[in-house]
Amino acid sequence: MNLLNDFEVRSLLIKELKLNYANDSNTRIINELGIDFGASRVDVAVVNGIIHGYEIKSDMDNLNRLPRQISYYNKLFQRMTIISSRRYYNQICEMIPSWWGVKIISADRTRLIEKRKGRLQNNQDKDILLRLLWKKDLEGFVDVLNLPKKIKNMKKNQLLEIFTQAADLRLVREYTYQTLKNRTNWRKEL
Repeated sequence: MNLLNDFEVRSLLIKELKLNYANDSNTRIINELGIDFGASRVDVAVVNGIIHGYEIKSDMDNLNRLPRQISYYNKLFQRMTIISSRRYYNQICEMIPSWWGVKIISADRTRLIEKRKGRLQNNQDKDILLRLLWKKDLEGFVDVLNLPKKIKNMKKNQLLEIFTQAADLRLVREYTYQTLKNRTNWRKEL
């Protein structure tokens, strides 16, 4: 039997997510979400009242990057699910945090099977959340925080520094999620 590749697994995941969220206008499914200015990337993110990441490890992958990915994903996602090929299932279960969910691909390759339900966690890093925003998004956050308009002219890193001090996590989370859900010019639209 041929090895299962990322595209096949992603197709199963997207099909499942679109089915689950078909009637939810408050949900956005994002392909290849860059984290921390592209230092890492999650395969699929779902944004609604929370942010849920999905990482795919197909037969064609290896697990070399997973420890680094885990450290980023733990800082950003309130829920995290890894979709594992049967080949890596045991190794992955030993590597990932206990709050992560795990799904595997069915033997007939037609669906995903939940092996472990993930749990909600709220230990988000405010700086990582802010780094999901583009410069124009940060300029809009100036208005949300009622800060002087002139600071919109500052560089992105300067704005990030100000927001880290001026905004609490709840407000950053709400603004970032709304911005991600409303963004129209994603690199790879689903």
